[in-house]
Amino acid sequence: MNRKVWLIIASLVFFILSALFFVFYYYIKPFYEFDALNNISIESIKNDSFILKISDVDSDIICGFSNANDDTIHWNNKSDCYLNVNDKLEKIYIKKLFLKRGFLINDLIIGDNLPKKVFIALNETSTLDPKLRLVGSKQNIKYETNNSDIVSVKNNKITGKKIGKAKITMTANGKYTKSVDIEVTNLITKRPKKFNNNKPNLQCNQYSEKEVKKLEEILDYKIKNVGGYGTRAAVVEAIRFLMLDFKYQIEYFFENGRLVGGVHEVDGEGRYYHRGLYLSKSKFKDLKKTYAGPAIWGCPLRNFEDWGTTFKKGQFKPNGLDCSGFVSWAIVNGGFDPGDRGAGDNLNDNTELNDIGGEKVKITDDFVKSGKLKAGDIIGIWGHIAIVAGIDDENVYVAESLWTFGGPVINTYKKDKLDDKFVQAVLLDDYYKKDGLYTNMW
Repeated sequence: MNRKVWLIIASLVFFILSALFFVFYYYIKPFYEFDALNNISIESIKNDSFILKISDVDSDIICGFSNANDDTIHWNNKSDCYLNVNDKLEKIYIKKLFLKRGFLINDLIIGDNLPKKVFIALNETSTLDPKLRLVGSKQNIKYETNNSDIVSVKNNKITGKKIGKAKITMTANGKYTKSVDIEVTNLITKRPKKFNNNKPNLQCNQYSEKEVKKLEEILDYKIKNVGGYGTRAAVVEAIRFLMLDFKYQIEYFFENGRLVGGVHEVDGEGRYYHRGLYLSKSKFKDLKKTYAGPAIWGCPLRNFEDWGTTFKKGQFKPNGLDCSGFVSWAIVNGGFDPGDRGAGDNLNDNTELNDIGGEKVKITDDFVKSGKLKAGDIIGIWGHIAIVAGIDDENVYVAESLWTFGGPVINTYKKDKLDDKFVQAVLLDDYYKKDGLYTNMW
């Protein structure tokens, strides 16, 4: 062979080797170095169905999966790597043209929903529900406390034994560990099975700024984690917190006006149209307009309306909540904005709580028996509005504020007697949209 032929052959060999090196280094090697298990994230969970996403993959990689006892590979032939799998998932796959790799799932934990901190009252027992979802084997979670004097733990049940702070550590299948801070506090009471009609009245400046801040934190925790902010359950949890967990009775105060449709268009006088608890003077900066105040709950405020035998114009009474003030406070704290509306059923305007949305239904025995009424729905008569706090087989538990009750309370009505007191219900499924972590009773 002459030199020219050798040069051609050498060039071809160099080209082929370069091409093979390029393919290996930029194509095969990255494909085989890619660890799909370390790039899995959970997008959503619904019952036993999960949407998994494999991130950081090249645009020409296709993803798939197979289940236990089934060798069929279910490929997602789109240009993304979202996989709709179930708890029988055994392997995930990636492929790139003629290359294919499988990854065995081994106790893959794809999500939990625990808060960073949990608040419980002294002697209260609460359930930790981490909703850890493992695929590939049976879930086994071990719970331990670092201070059994403060918090005892049995399986996933924790009990506050002493005022203080502790940490609960959960270990899933001996691999995945998560810790949750627990605070046992005397700022709230163990949630009673029924409303306490003998709670002491809230006094002026009952709490320090530090205590108010902690109470706000507890309320926020309850609404977000026991209810689910922006849902029906969040509104219900706001009601239950103020009525059952909060240690004091907030008194009734006949409003000096409200922001919408009020005589004086004032804020924080018989009403408090804000998130949180009106227990600190630091809240004054959030008020939009005052008339006779400002005054926090429990502190004296001049009243400008005659009402019943208790309220006389010009008298000082402890500031608190009237009926629509209480209901609107609960709805606002659940994550909604109904407007600072009053009570009534005036067909000539839509500035009342009855008009915020939802289906208006006349209260009858048949309606109550139908099961359509839920906690969080509002009920009322002309001039008075209330909200359902709970329902069991025999009773409807109604949270309402009237001067004759002394302020917000939970009254118990037999189901067949509810129409003796209330005329109309407003069913708020379309308003709340989501039930959240809803329960009929506390």
